[in-house]
Amino acid sequence: MRSADPLRLTALLLAAAALAGCAEGGIAGNLRAAGIGGTPDEFMVLPTKPLEMPADLAALPAPTPGAVNRVDYQPKLQAVASLTGKETPAGTASAGPLIARAGPVDPNIRAELAAADVVYRENNRGQLIPRLILQDNELLIYDGEMLDRGAEFERLRAQGVAVPPAPPTVVAE
Repeated sequence: MRSADPLRLTALLLAAAALAGCAEGGIAGNLRAAGIGGTPDEFMVLPTKPLEMPADLAALPAPTPGAVNRVDYQPKLQAVASLTGKETPAGTASAGPLIARAGPVDPNIRAELAAADVVYRENNRGQLIPRLILQDNELLIYDGEMLDRGAEFERLRAQGVAVPPAPPTVVAE
């Protein structure tokens, strides 16, 4: 009878742990609170515009993955258009000229940057003691590459560049 006691104790502890997961909504309650699962939010469901048949099927634009669907409603843009009379919010004018001036897009740029970052990390690991003490190795590796925003703000102001006012500093009490 004594050999069954540890088995019963283990089963009792597992049951208590399983029931503790149900407290305050448990896992399912946390998922629902995060907006996962349950019923859909009726205020987020929007109807689509009717589909349109183009005049010339040969002149269709190339598909752009991740682009907004032309038949989906865009409530924020429509609200801006109805309030201001402009089709797009300020600052979102066509970026075509800027992109054209930047030049052609290199399709391998992400792979090249990742490879260059690996080489940079290998050559700039920092000193041994700070690496052992610091929790943030990124700060140690990229310390010389970071922008001092206060000094840059003052430099631009001294040159006469119109910069927005600096946010107030928070004083610790």
